[in-house]
Amino acid sequence: MEKNTILIVDDDKEGLKTLNYHLGRSPKGYRVQSAANGAIALKILEQKLPELVITDWEMPVMNGIDLIQTMKINPKTKHLPVIIITGINTTPENLKKAFNVGADDFIPKPLNYIELYARVESTLKMYRTLRMVKEQRQIIEDQKNRELSSKTIEIIQKKQLLGNIQDKVHKIAYKLPANLKTEMRAIEKEIEGSLNMENEWEIFKVHFENVHPNFFNLLLKKCPSLSQTDMRHCAYLKIGLSNNEIAHIFNISASSVITHHYRIKKKIGIEGKQKLAEFIVKMV
Repeated sequence: MEKNTILIVDDDKEGLKTLNYHLGRSPKGYRVQSAANGAIALKILEQKLPELVITDWEMPVMNGIDLIQTMKINPKTKHLPVIIITGINTTPENLKKAFNVGADDFIPKPLNYIELYARVESTLKMYRTLRMVKEQRQIIEDQKNRELSSKTIEIIQKKQLLGNIQDKVHKIAYKLPANLKTEMRAIEKEIEGSLNMENEWEIFKVHFENVHPNFFNLLLKKCPSLSQTDMRHCAYLKIGLSNNEIAHIFNISASSVITHHYRIKKKIGIEGKQKLAEFIVKMV
């Protein structure tokens, strides 16, 4: 995204020229790009993203309303702020329609350029503030995910250590006299109880839901047939665990994890080459 860059969309050459002139000479130092209609604007947006789009309402090929609607369904452009300008569609009903499709502001023609500067600056200020808040939230979420991942890896290492100790105890018990063998078997059972991951999962789940409070609800809404095991796999993917790390948690092979993830993909209905982990990470 190019800071201070504005894309102006208007089929009126004089209108484009005038907007280019006034925004270009603004003290804020805006850099201006131009498009003659919504279709051309979309092609420009595929290549580079401005900080703001200003579009006329009535245009051939694709008008301003259709442009905004198309932008708002595209993950790459849906966050961009849009100001719509018009000299014809200025009724309250028009204003409502523009806001309903996703416009952030509405300026009637003929333009007052002092008002134009004020509205552009206001829209950009609001957008930058929201973007900063989102980035800060992402930083906090990433930090909490790292903490969850670290704690989960500790559990994996604990399980591996206890498993190794259990194997050694079992081998030693096999060679001991009957009286000592009974004591060693009791130790084995204690270790086996500690290897039970259910308690660890419940503790993890509490911490996970503090970071991602709507995750499981959204997942079940998307696919009510997901099992508890499916949900656990998805949660571990959300915090960035690898297939090998997940395999250690469930005491299965990495290839079994991949197979399980493929089955979850089919349940959810994820099409094409998109990986389950990519889909999960993008969920709220």
